[in-house]
Amino acid sequence: MKGQDINCYQINNGQLKVLFVSAIHGNEVGTVKLGHQLINWLFENRKKYQKFTFNIIPCLNPDGYRLALKNPDYFGGGRIGRLNSHKVDLNRNFDTPTFQPQASWTHGKDYAKKTQVFAGPHAKSEPEIKALTRFISTKKPIVVLSFHNAGNDIVGNRFELAQRLAKIFSKVSGYRFISVKEWTDFGQTGSSFEWCTINQIPILEIEAGNRWRSDWPRHKKAIEVLLKEIEKSAL
Repeated sequence: MKGQDINCYQINNGQLKVLFVSAIHGNEVGTVKLGHQLINWLFENRKKYQKFTFNIIPCLNPDGYRLALKNPDYFGGGRIGRLNSHKVDLNRNFDTPTFQPQASWTHGKDYAKKTQVFAGPHAKSEPEIKALTRFISTKKPIVVLSFHNAGNDIVGNRFELAQRLAKIFSKVSGYRFISVKEWTDFGQTGSSFEWCTINQIPILEIEAGNRWRSDWPRHKKAIEVLLKEIEKSAL
């Protein structure tokens, strides 16, 4: 990192802890917009959600995000800024059994393309991942929502809550539901999805449909339904 802060915003202090994370890949500019819209909306509706603690990280990769803003790369698929300042793909740097320094980024239509990316000299080498895993281990959220783009789909890990919430989110938002098997077949290594699964944390990976837009109306509608389901599950 180049000395930039990773900001995290907390709203309310209830028992139901939910973590929202955007822009683990800095080129996913729309997720940062989404993160800030989510902060504003949750704050405006904080009285409605007093049973929750919301933590929102609108940009986990500020160095990559800054680079993406300077070089939007509209005609090249918006790839510039995906990595951090050490040229590491942060979503391949988690401390998991599959970690390897050279990893694959699956992308394109139906994830048919594979590009080799550097995942770091060793697992959890990057300060961004150290900070995030420490935060999650300390706060112990009941579910993590990790925002990406532009696959236009959603996957939840193997826990019953994650599967149920992913299917609800898919139905409300229109994003395609992906099974755990489909996700596993992508061959991603050292990912947040795998790390959360190992650490018994439900996680949803949500891929919006455009690299630069937030898709806020679709997300807002689905998140409203999701929070109702989480609250109902806790009764």
